[in-house]
Amino acid sequence: MGVSDSPTAPKRGFIERARRPNREHMNALRARMPFWWVVVVLVALACWQILLNPFGFSSLVQRYTQDISNLLISGPYLYGTSGHDQIAVALIDDNTLSDTESSWPWSYGMHARVLDALRLYKPKAVIVDFLFVDSRKSGLRKDETLKELIDEIRRYQADGIPIYFEAGEDEPLIKPIVRTGVRILDPTIMLNQGIARQYPVTGRCLNGEKGNMPCHSLALSVYSDFYRAHRNDPEIAALGLKPLDANPDGVMELVWGTRTDPINRKWMRPTDESGKSYSCDQDIGFFSRIYLAFFDPEQVRARCPYESVIPVESLLSGRPDADVSDMARRIVFYGGGIEGAQDKSYTPVNGPLQPDVFVHAMALDNLITFKGKPEQNVVRIFGETFSNDPIQIVTIVPVIFILSWLHMQRLKRKRRRGHHARERSVTAEYVLEKSAEIAWHWLAFFLALGAGLALTLAAGLSVANWVEVVFVSVELAALLLVGFPDALWGYVHHVAGGIPDLQTS
Repeated sequence: MGVSDSPTAPKRGFIERARRPNREHMNALRARMPFWWVVVVLVALACWQILLNPFGFSSLVQRYTQDISNLLISGPYLYGTSGHDQIAVALIDDNTLSDTESSWPWSYGMHARVLDALRLYKPKAVIVDFLFVDSRKSGLRKDETLKELIDEIRRYQADGIPIYFEAGEDEPLIKPIVRTGVRILDPTIMLNQGIARQYPVTGRCLNGEKGNMPCHSLALSVYSDFYRAHRNDPEIAALGLKPLDANPDGVMELVWGTRTDPINRKWMRPTDESGKSYSCDQDIGFFSRIYLAFFDPEQVRARCPYESVIPVESLLSGRPDADVSDMARRIVFYGGGIEGAQDKSYTPVNGPLQPDVFVHAMALDNLITFKGKPEQNVVRIFGETFSNDPIQIVTIVPVIFILSWLHMQRLKRKRRRGHHARERSVTAEYVLEKSAEIAWHWLAFFLALGAGLALTLAAGLSVANWVEVVFVSVELAALLLVGFPDALWGYVHHVAGGIPDLQTS
């Protein structure tokens, strides 16, 4: 029981009131809580959670929600196909080695044969996702077929077909290929918690580019060239592509498609770690997908790639194939998926490891689908770049104002009911209270969700970078329901020496 602070009782000091507060006086002071106090308390709590990331909660919420969104909403239902229809992956896998009776690594001449077969279809561009490094200085026999690859590069250049090669961090492209003048790109990818969720906007300049602006990463470089070369093409113009608009101070937030290409279902038989093979077909209903996405995500992950895959052995066979002919006319990524290779990454939507070439292909797919303006973790406002944390704070403030105003109105109605109470059954009072609590939480949820979606539409901020606003808003609504700002005001005001009006409490 609290100690009396009545006018006739000895006045207690600040420390004594803080140690042994008078609960009756605190409850009376709560009725005089101002609107600004509620706003300040909620904004402070939101800043603490969003900016300081206690217990890593922010990071976990962002990435978990991004994965669920890809599996449940964006990938299967919302993500468009305009990028998918412009991209294909020519893939060397273990079946290719078996069919061609060859071993890995291939000679330069074998790669030249594949590129020659692709060139005949006149692709829009070819990106070679292999690191051709001159490692034949340690007694190994020199590969005499390098000239065949050089000659094939010259044919691409003569036909006006863009062809790109890659160079590693410490593995420069061999000089004979460099001397052909091909574009050399940085193949660096980003792994977030071991999963390919993001993609770099900038990369190393490997062709001797000069200037203060950083070079674009692989997918962004290809998109820029593709847009400039085909912007007057009626077929490409129909896609509505625009000049690249990606902030170099941020990174891309990848949206992964989940609908396996129908062509892949015809020939791909993925295997698990035990060697058991599966079909690409996964007929999962909407409600089953919801359940599995939360409780058994492995079952809902796609077994086969989203992008169209051209088996390299089909190219080398020379047999007419309508599917191959269609896919080979697109932007083609030429890469490998050899078992035991180290260039594989986890993705949010695929069960087995995927070759890194699919990460680059998905990044370019995003750029085409979003018409050159990918989803990012930063936004630009009035020429200034802001990261997602301050943007989330700005976004949640209007939600806090609305919730605070509604909370103050609810308290006023509650006090009026207290002065003019009518007899109600305990059951009716309980049902009304619980219904109000549920409605209050859903109100906070939809207010924050609407603010976040507005960010995506207006500023291109990824769902992963604003979803915490939703969680924090629901938490703040719960704190309002239990009266946390009210209780805190009563305590602080009492400790500071506030005089309660016990007749109105």
